[in-house]
Amino acid sequence: MTEITETETPMIDEPTSESGRVRSRSRTHHAPKRGLAGWLAGMPVGARWAVLVSATLVVLLLLAVGVDLGLSAGRIHPGVRVAGVAVGGMTRTEAVSAIDAGIKPLLERPVQVTAEADSWDLTAAQVGASVDASALATAAYGIGRGAGFGGVVGERLAAWFGREDIALAVGVDEALLSNVLGQIDEAVGVAPIDASVEVTGTEVRLVPSTDGKGIDRTAARERILKAFASEQRAVDIELVTRGAAINEEGARAAYDTALKMVGGPLTLVYDKKKWDVSAETIGGWLAFRSTGATASAEPGSGSLECYLDSAEVSATVVPLVKEVGKVAKDATFKVSNGTVSIVPAQDGLGVDAEDLAARLVQALTGDGERVAELAMKRVEPSITTDMAKSMGISTRLATYTTTYAASNKPRVNNIHLLADALDGTLIPPGGVFSFNGTIGPRTAEKGYQEANAIVNGKLVPQLGGGVCQIGTTIFNTVFFSGLPVVERHNHSLYISHYPKGRDATVSWGGPDFKFRNDTENWILVATAYSNSSVTVSLYGTETGYKVDYQTGAFTNTVAFPVREIKDATLPVGTKVVDEKGVSGRSVIVTRIVKKNGAVIRTDTFKSVYKPSEEVVRVGTKVVKPSTPSTTTP
Repeated sequence: MTEITETETPMIDEPTSESGRVRSRSRTHHAPKRGLAGWLAGMPVGARWAVLVSATLVVLLLLAVGVDLGLSAGRIHPGVRVAGVAVGGMTRTEAVSAIDAGIKPLLERPVQVTAEADSWDLTAAQVGASVDASALATAAYGIGRGAGFGGVVGERLAAWFGREDIALAVGVDEALLSNVLGQIDEAVGVAPIDASVEVTGTEVRLVPSTDGKGIDRTAARERILKAFASEQRAVDIELVTRGAAINEEGARAAYDTALKMVGGPLTLVYDKKKWDVSAETIGGWLAFRSTGATASAEPGSGSLECYLDSAEVSATVVPLVKEVGKVAKDATFKVSNGTVSIVPAQDGLGVDAEDLAARLVQALTGDGERVAELAMKRVEPSITTDMAKSMGISTRLATYTTTYAASNKPRVNNIHLLADALDGTLIPPGGVFSFNGTIGPRTAEKGYQEANAIVNGKLVPQLGGGVCQIGTTIFNTVFFSGLPVVERHNHSLYISHYPKGRDATVSWGGPDFKFRNDTENWILVATAYSNSSVTVSLYGTETGYKVDYQTGAFTNTVAFPVREIKDATLPVGTKVVDEKGVSGRSVIVTRIVKKNGAVIRTDTFKSVYKPSEEVVRVGTKVVKPSTPSTTTP
């Protein structure tokens, strides 16, 4: 053992040497023990044993944790569960499969949602409910692998004792769930009614708001998600009160404004003219709209505004002041001897409804006289002269004429009405012309009369009879223009006075005739007629189309049937044909359209005509021979 020599400081009463120095004496001491052993040696025996036991336990715990880490390397700690599904000892991949399999039966069970007296069984598919098994497996794998020694030990001990069970998290398709909640809300909810103002004549009434009720969508969403993640599959949704966006206070200003507006008559002035408008008429102009009220706004945050409906103002004022207005005229096309010219457009003068409404509000709500100056503005035509010039309508593309009997007055009347309805029709580049779409229904109100038409293979009187004369004429015009035909139907019976295989039937609600403008400019349909003929022409920009065609022979001829009717007014053996029969037949017309010598389209128009029976009256009357008279001399 090391010895340490200490030098003591001499006391003043000790003897000194002759030289005056203090004589020293030395003593030897044992040094104190240092380190853990020394620390323990200096402790009481009981405390010393407590420390040794604790240290031993720590060492054993470290050894246990080390062994546990080794045993669970790359796997989820034993004892860990996910929503009751045991995944301890599994790899993350194995855990994903186990979670999917274990949770599937739960998700397949519907959740019953009840609101008021109604209930709905929601399936996972309806709301897009699903579980992220991969995320849950990763969370399970993280048990016992957290930060800090205490956390690691605590989580692993909890797992060994079965206290680590990760709660199930269910996700949904928010759009699908929102749609479901909207349907539930619509079924059981009652929308609040905003305060409003009612005007009847000059009577103005403020209508109070009414609260509504509906589901709390946020709370309902949370409960439904929780139900899908648990064994408790029933959700009871309570309805909450929904206040109106506009209450009485928010509508008060509109009410006061309306009262003032209908407080008396109004005078309109323009130049030296005046028109009086009654308070009742003004009441019909009033309209109301909400301001500051949105779907997400707080109840009662909106307000109501009173204004004048410009459309209602126009409906009243325009006829009243028509003497100072002028109707705008579109630019039109004039056709003569195959040439086309433009009739210039004319501007109009009309009421400026929006400007007038603003002036009226000032006159009706101000403190001065209830007088407003009529606001007028220039009205531009729909088709200006410049627009007409830019349409490129300069050349006649094709024309065709058909004839008819002038003696059938109703039919002639209908043909003229149809021609007038077609005249001036404009077809834009790429546009498709529809006969029925352009003409519209043929009615008595439009002036159409009854005339013979083919219906179900027979000639019967019908409003608009003669329409097929126009249909056939415009089809042949388009045929020779080279423009593409979109839709065409032949008559059910063969009509000899139409071009062979080039007739066209149309009827409202039935067959139509259509063609396409495949040029880069507009096309004009022009018509002309007399008492015995009608002409349809097409005008546009020169296309360069050349048309050749071939008409085949009649095929598939079917003899017409004959129906005899006994007639007691005709002598026996006498036959009179009431309706002449027409044989059935088929024919094909082929059109070849060329441009610059090259074929650009070949069209085949096949017509199949049914046979029409012949009706013959056969006499049955027996005529007795006359007896010669005898003369007595």
